[in-house]
Amino acid sequence: MEKAEIPLPKVEMVDETLFQQAKEQMLGKRQGERGIGTLSEKSVHSVLKYYYAPDEKYHEMQIGTHFADACVDGEIYEIQTRLFYKLNDKLEEFINNFGMDVTIVYPVSVENTIIWIDPETGEVQKSKTTKTPKKIYRIFRELYGIREYLENPKLHLCIACLTTEDYRLLDGYGKDKKKRATKTDRIPVEYREELCFDKVKDAAEILPDNLPEEFTVAEFKKATGLGTNDASVGLLLFYRLGMLERSKEGRSYLYKRISG
Repeated sequence: MEKAEIPLPKVEMVDETLFQQAKEQMLGKRQGERGIGTLSEKSVHSVLKYYYAPDEKYHEMQIGTHFADACVDGEIYEIQTRLFYKLNDKLEEFINNFGMDVTIVYPVSVENTIIWIDPETGEVQKSKTTKTPKKIYRIFRELYGIREYLENPKLHLCIACLTTEDYRLLDGYGKDKKKRATKTDRIPVEYREELCFDKVKDAAEILPDNLPEEFTVAEFKKATGLGTNDASVGLLLFYRLGMLERSKEGRSYLYKRISG
């Protein structure tokens, strides 16, 4: 099996005590809800919100016509697992209209265990833990959705590398009832690493270190595990941001990191 090593620039120290407190606050919030599958807010989102803003009074703050996930000391935190393009209206208002700093927190499950729950008996089964470090590269495709803001000095990025447990119900098809089973919630177990970029475009620093000096889309796709379209979009994005050089060889483009 191919070993996927991820370079980790700008790794910030994770406050484990604060993370445990954030989980406890999330669990306390859950007491009034009816259980897995009925949660008003997914646990990864909730825990990270408490991690970056432990005091609830800073949560869901209205700024203009939009609500920020959290706002502490004039800095906005938006926890976004996917579909970054949906942030464009918020970024327009928060950054361009109000001149506020915004940090996008992007949670990535780099190690996950599926927990199966029998809805009739309550019996719990654990599956084998899967390590998925290449998921970190999905950020490249997501950033394309907010490309107009990537060079704005008021936009920042933190990639939250998590160990998680994924809870699912044994209510699907097939003999084992796992096919198309209901996914209920993903619980963060450990905050492994925090990769922070003051300038969002500097996320190009996490390009795989096993790439050759010059590489094609196909080589980038293999190194990152991205689909062909996502790999192409990611490389095009960083080329346009001036983080990569590009040349033509036959029908293919060759990309190269810009040193310095």
